[in-house]
Amino acid sequence: MAALPAPPIALRVLALPALALLLASCGGGDGDTTLRSASPTLAATATPIAPLASATAQPSTPALTPPPFAEAPCQDPYLAGAPYEPTPGAPIRIVPEGSPAPLASYDPLPFVHDPALDSLVRASLGDQIDHFAVVVKNLADGSGVVLDPGREFYAASLYKTWVMLEAYHQQKAGLLDWDERYLVSGYYEEFKLNPGELEACEEVTVLEALDRAMRRSDNVAAILLLDRVGAGNANLTLRSLGLENSGFTADESLPTTAGDMALLLEAIAMRQAVSDDASEEMLALLISESIVNRLPALLPIGTQVAHKTGNWEDATHDAGIVFSPVVTYIIVVLTDYGYYEDGATPIAELSLAVYDYYN
Repeated sequence: MAALPAPPIALRVLALPALALLLASCGGGDGDTTLRSASPTLAATATPIAPLASATAQPSTPALTPPPFAEAPCQDPYLAGAPYEPTPGAPIRIVPEGSPAPLASYDPLPFVHDPALDSLVRASLGDQIDHFAVVVKNLADGSGVVLDPGREFYAASLYKTWVMLEAYHQQKAGLLDWDERYLVSGYYEEFKLNPGELEACEEVTVLEALDRAMRRSDNVAAILLLDRVGAGNANLTLRSLGLENSGFTADESLPTTAGDMALLLEAIAMRQAVSDDASEEMLALLISESIVNRLPALLPIGTQVAHKTGNWEDATHDAGIVFSPVVTYIIVVLTDYGYYEDGATPIAELSLAVYDYYN
């Protein structure tokens, strides 16, 4: 029997008191939006974006239509000026410094179907079941339930977990420094959709941007980080880890599945995503999520849930790891409910039903 994953230790390198105070003072908005933001759209083909060949190449993120920024201040996000010759008329975007070696694949615990849990999950969802894909997995013995785990959904802000993974991958490979500093240019500010997100001309470190992207789902911080690590690099890392149906596509479909998200979270929970230390810190970031109206909403106070939410007009998601008294388990719930519909309530009710079953 596999060892039961322990809750993560207290956040060390990611403990940013000043930043936490700033975030606590920011009000309004649910903080959870996606690449389908502001006016930018994705172009080109629907194939995964290729990784950068060198640090001087153009950004490897999906080709975003430049927003109006001619009059905006801070057009260059680089404090010392862009390290490449910008295309006239196009925004200056941050580029990766290279591509790391492939990440080691993760071999998940063999899945064992739990008929009683299956019946409970179906009963909880009732006649809404066609709107859901669900994976629940006990990390002690691999038992659980899967409902439509290969169905593709728009990832919404779940993509920020992919950016987090690639940031740790590149930091470990020496291609990214947590202390790197950038300015929020007018281009990046165009992705702001909620109060409290980064503003134009604010200066931010990579680590601060990562904290904001995960803690409050800051879209400006997430897009800045995505450019820094490169969508192509992130895609290759997802594939090497074992996620086959998730990633950044040029057609803006941004697909993911419950099965893929469960595999990523299991790798992190088992301390096998990048490294033991990196996994520990990623867990702490996931625990810091400020949007708690789904998986954690009805659980006993004090229950640790490492999770990431996603909202869009066709997506209300939550994907997490629950550290309950008896069992540590993965629970991923993806829906096609829009953020204007009540998708959060059935997720919260299902989460409580699963918690009670295990405890």
